[in-house]
Amino acid sequence: MRFLLFTLYAPLASFGEIAVGERRMSWARPGRSAVLGLVAAAQGVDRLDEGAHQQLEAGLYYAVRIAAAGRPLIDYHTAQTPKARKGRTFATRREELESDDLNAVLSSREWRADAFFTVALWLRLERALDLEEIARALRHPCFVLYVGRKAAPLGLPLAPEIIEADTFMAAFDARRPTDEERSVLQRIGIDGVEPGGAIAFDHDAPGAPVETRVERRRDAVASRVRWQFADRLERVVIPRQR
Repeated sequence: MRFLLFTLYAPLASFGEIAVGERRMSWARPGRSAVLGLVAAAQGVDRLDEGAHQQLEAGLYYAVRIAAAGRPLIDYHTAQTPKARKGRTFATRREELESDDLNAVLSSREWRADAFFTVALWLRLERALDLEEIARALRHPCFVLYVGRKAAPLGLPLAPEIIEADTFMAAFDARRPTDEERSVLQRIGIDGVEPGGAIAFDHDAPGAPVETRVERRRDAVASRVRWQFADRLERVVIPRQR
């Protein structure tokens, strides 16, 4: 089987949990919807293109290896936004700030400092999508890519790589860090030769280990336009040290 693997690292990142009121917390690992959104942005897919987003959602398996979950950091965040009015939209942030009815919005937002992951994607159906095309887009993205929030740019190139292996677990084992990745891993206190860590993946992914725990996450894309997400089961395994 063919797997597309790439690195996801940022000095600051955020993987939003369900937002309630003023508290905007972060998961300790990226959600499926966040990664597929990054792929869509690299390909130049507009958020309004529901068909393209659903094709990614239906066409790919997803797994992520956690080299470093990152240190949590809380930001007390203030912003000004205009009152919501039916039929009124703003094309830019500048237009919002020129409104005469600004309100102060206060929130506590969680970040993850020095979070480092390896992502694996592979096809659910043969020829449903083109992994080589996705890899090219990740090397030369159409839109600016960020890790969870626009204020969190990538800290390393994604370095996408197609790996042939029997299972996604074997593909993770075959992936070797680049010199840049090894330097960052060593700086944050991780063995940069063969970083291990827990692996989370779609509950129905073929070739999965038997001994896993199951978690429920709301990160399956239902509608990008309406910003709606559905529950999804995810399995997690901690590989045995060799």
